[in-house]
Amino acid sequence: METLNLEILNPGPILNDMRGQLQSLGALPHYYLRRPTPSGSPDFSIWDFGVNPLGVRESALPEVLQVMGVRSLTLNTAQDLSPLHRLSAGIPHTGNDQDKLGYLTSDAITRILQPFLMNCRTIAFHDWAGLSGASELWSSLLLGAIKPVGTQDIEFIFYFGDPLTRRSFQVEEAIDIITEFSEYGQVTIALDEEEAIKLWMVLNGVHKYDSVVNQTFPDLKRKFISIFRTINIDRLLVYSATQAMLFTRHTQLLLARKKVASSFEIAPEAREHFIEGFCIGLVRQMDIVRCLALGLIVFGSRTEKRSNVARQGLVDYIDQWVDDLQQQEIMYLYQ
Repeated sequence: METLNLEILNPGPILNDMRGQLQSLGALPHYYLRRPTPSGSPDFSIWDFGVNPLGVRESALPEVLQVMGVRSLTLNTAQDLSPLHRLSAGIPHTGNDQDKLGYLTSDAITRILQPFLMNCRTIAFHDWAGLSGASELWSSLLLGAIKPVGTQDIEFIFYFGDPLTRRSFQVEEAIDIITEFSEYGQVTIALDEEEAIKLWMVLNGVHKYDSVVNQTFPDLKRKFISIFRTINIDRLLVYSATQAMLFTRHTQLLLARKKVASSFEIAPEAREHFIEGFCIGLVRQMDIVRCLALGLIVFGSRTEKRSNVARQGLVDYIDQWVDDLQQQEIMYLYQ
């Protein structure tokens, strides 16, 4: 992989193709499980959100998976979730974190998760740095539930968060655990640009943050490629307010984004919206560029509307994005 061989894509044709695909999507047998909104019923077992605009039925993610650091997952077919809801009832809500960690990493939990995970297509995780005990939880999930099943076709999506909030050895341990997931499927790590810079600092023993900000685009790109090579995963996604860069073992891509308000960019639900579009793109067997575009479309349309949107709302957002491209400073690069 050549260090400077970054393909800068013209989003226009991709978006026009996505518009056509969205207008003709059929229903899928898959189920997308996500966290309910805070205003919903506390009884997760009765949640059914119906079919979303992307043609996939949505249900509530059982609480036991939420506290294990799972952000969302996609099932290939409908499945009885009652065993997982019963596990949720046993989660210790008093005492220290070690009590909860001990319960969540117990054999009783992993045995029930094993057949459930055999039916998964995608599993997306919360920010590692923001979840207490994330390394222990994910290692237990991998060794106790995923490894015995031996599946090879799950898409794992990880967000790292701010690595400077943790010790260097903890970051290295987390990277080792995430890398091990590659033996059982495809691993994608997503970082915003600032998180990527900080991760590069940790990996390279740089301690002064001021020395790595406000760098040129080629300098940043070299850092991101260095991260990708060091971690040895399938895909690294690094995004800023104006663009998204994707690094794989075969290619390096840059896609200009539609600008959104900074408050939307950092909203608590922003990553959930992106992951929903990205994962359903994977389920629909779209190529990785269109998966990325679909994630950005769902993210942008939902954050700007501040609610779920119908399929026509996704199409309308594509049209706005196409119009916005005419003002993108990066437009000259792919003309």
